[in-house]
Amino acid sequence: MGVIRRHELTDQEWELLAPLIPRAATSRPRVAHRQVTNGMVYKIRTGISWRDLPERYGPWPTGPVRPVPRAAR
Repeated sequence: MGVIRRHELTDQEWELLAPLIPRAATSRPRVAHRQVTNGMVYKIRTGISWRDLPERYGPWPTGPVRPVPRAAR
């Protein structure tokens, strides 16, 4: 990945989290898991609404509908 911004996961954090994210059950193209996860982290840490999420994290409706891994529940 390129530059790690303040509200994003480091490579080490992502290596721990990535195996817990389930594979897609559909053949639809999806936004990268890391991109969406970083968007969720950004939203939580800043307190913004989903609609105000910066475009670099993908379309805003992607975040709230992404399934949460069982280990994170």
